[in-house]
Amino acid sequence: MISRQQMMAGKIFKDKLNRILVLSPLPIETQHTPYDGAHIVKAKTDVYLDIGYNNICEGEEGLALSFNCFNLFFAVVGLSFYFLFSYNIDYPIFFMLSSLTGTHVFLFFYMYSTFLSLKKYRFIRFNRQRREVALPFGVNHEYVIVPWEKLYAWAQTSIITIPPSETLRSFAFRLSTLTITIANPTNATGFKDRYEVDGEAEINCIMQWECIRSFMERGPDACPEPSKYPRKAITLEEYKASRKRMRKELSLWPWIMQKLIDWLQYSYFFHWFSDVTEARTQYDIFPENIKRWSEPIPEDQWQQPSDELIEANFLADDFYDVGGRLGDVNMPVYDPRKKVSFNQQEKNPDKQ
Repeated sequence: MISRQQMMAGKIFKDKLNRILVLSPLPIETQHTPYDGAHIVKAKTDVYLDIGYNNICEGEEGLALSFNCFNLFFAVVGLSFYFLFSYNIDYPIFFMLSSLTGTHVFLFFYMYSTFLSLKKYRFIRFNRQRREVALPFGVNHEYVIVPWEKLYAWAQTSIITIPPSETLRSFAFRLSTLTITIANPTNATGFKDRYEVDGEAEINCIMQWECIRSFMERGPDACPEPSKYPRKAITLEEYKASRKRMRKELSLWPWIMQKLIDWLQYSYFFHWFSDVTEARTQYDIFPENIKRWSEPIPEDQWQQPSDELIEANFLADDFYDVGGRLGDVNMPVYDPRKKVSFNQQEKNPDKQ
């Protein structure tokens, strides 16, 4: 298990199944473009940035697509039995209707439970003027405020192995997750609660983190706007506008395939449901002390980067200038206790 004393931005921990790239404390330059691929940027002003849940529409679309592919498969199997083996048509129809009903009951139950959970959801707020972060990691999810430069964040890539079965061979795939957390006040080495974002690949986690880091270090113009993405439609209006563009840009067959996929994953319905959820969910649930903390302060009172972060950025920039990249094994890491150290691979990274 990795203790937090070992974590410094740019350091790597690695074994056969896991790779952890530390992004903070001392959140240094990453040399990557900020991109909100998981759609967690929910609000942005000159003072603060709010991040929250992944876009629920995408998860629901994926679940619906899986269910409908499952239903289509068994529909083909059932009809094949009827036409090829003169099987009684009542049984395939009964099975298909049962499958269709069961999967959709589960799907709508999942939607409703998601809506209920979002009504209680709390965001993380980053205050760039005070260089502090408010996180709902306290007792009963009360907000605690920690210095920005002492926030812990890392990108973990794990190899997930599916064991073999009688009909399938084993296979493995990589999954990366961005984790944001804080030090546990009652444990000298551990962490307290975690906010995790699925990134699929490590580079996505770094670019997701860069959205936050760019806002805190360079200002609001360096961070993407909430729900404004060139190829992702979040609201129903954005979805309809994107399909109109596709109709003009795509030839007939790709357009038909896109419409088929949209139908199988209920895209129109889920974008509508996402809009309804957003309209009926109260996200402004920050307590009064956090609202006061979020108010603008005079510019002469703005907090500035620490000397340690400035030195760490100089060290990283020198490494980048000679062709190095964030996460390289030979990347020098600024450790305030040692001034500089080098990456060493650990055998037992913290399995989250």
